[in-house]
Amino acid sequence: QIVEDTCGACDAPHDQFLARLPPDEPRYAVYDYQYTNADNCTFNKLVFVLWAPDTSTIKNKMIYASTKDFFKGALEGIAVDLQVTDYDEISTESLHERVREGLTRK
Repeated sequence: QIVEDTCGACDAPHDQFLARLPPDEPRYAVYDYQYTNADNCTFNKLVFVLWAPDTSTIKNKMIYASTKDFFKGALEGIAVDLQVTDYDEISTESLHERVREGLTRK
C-alpha cells in the first residue's frame, strides 16, 4: 500500500520541495521539474527521487532501496530516476544537469 506523506503544488519553488524531505528519514518523492533548453523550449519532466540521507538508519535505507522498483513501477511518466543522500545532490543545478542528460534536445 502506498501512502502519501505530503503533496506540493506543481509550481511550488524548489526550496519548498527540499524542505519537505526529512533530514533523518528516507522518502520516495516525485518532482515536476521544468527545464528550458538552449533553444528556449520548455519541458516538464517528472523526476523520481529516492531520498536516503546518510543520517538515516541502515535498516531504513535498505527497506527503501529494496522496495524502490516496486514503488516506481506504480508510477507513469518518470523521466529521471535519482538516488540521493544529501541536499547538494538534489540542488537546482544537479537537477538541471540530470534532466539535461536525458534529453535529446539540450
